[in-house]
Amino acid sequence: MPPRRPTDERFGKAFYDRFYRNPATRSASRRDDERQADFIASYLRHLRVPVHSVVDIGCGLGRLLRALGETLSAARLHGVEASAYSCAEHGWEHAALPHYAPPSPFDLTICNDVLPYLDDDDAAAAVTTLGEVTRRALYFGALTEEDLALCDLGRTDTDVHLRPACWYRQRLAGDFEAVGGGLWLKKPVDAVIWTLDRL
Repeated sequence: MPPRRPTDERFGKAFYDRFYRNPATRSASRRDDERQADFIASYLRHLRVPVHSVVDIGCGLGRLLRALGETLSAARLHGVEASAYSCAEHGWEHAALPHYAPPSPFDLTICNDVLPYLDDDDAAAAVTTLGEVTRRALYFGALTEEDLALCDLGRTDTDVHLRPACWYRQRLAGDFEAVGGGLWLKKPVDAVIWTLDRL
């Protein structure tokens, strides 16, 4: 694999135009983000997990974070992004995994499509960081080796570190319990989770 470009060069305007703005090449639409936010908020309400603060680490243009703000209207929202371009455009905190260290944890952490951009050592350290910054729940997504066959390759950034799903599951299980749909609850879990809802 060729050397990777610096973060600010890689995640500039062209990246966001291609994968987020152009309807012909974007990986998801604004409506997709709204549906995702509805699911996250509804499932956490169903589990009676209170959410007063949300951080999206690697928030990009902030569409999922803003959609969560619509459905979790009382929650404090915070966006974190490694891209200087996106931070300048949207006012996010300029920081990145695995070194993000807020003064206090958030009830809900979003980390979607971030860790595949990190090498194995940084990705493993990032999982540890996610455990430290999360108080109650984590929404986690990552492109895995098993997912590649499902993707529209014209809309998917494949210049990433592809790992098997078990690589993430094994590491996340140290601090979190999977409850489906990309949601993980922080251990020790005090919500009632029926056995068939546990993964």
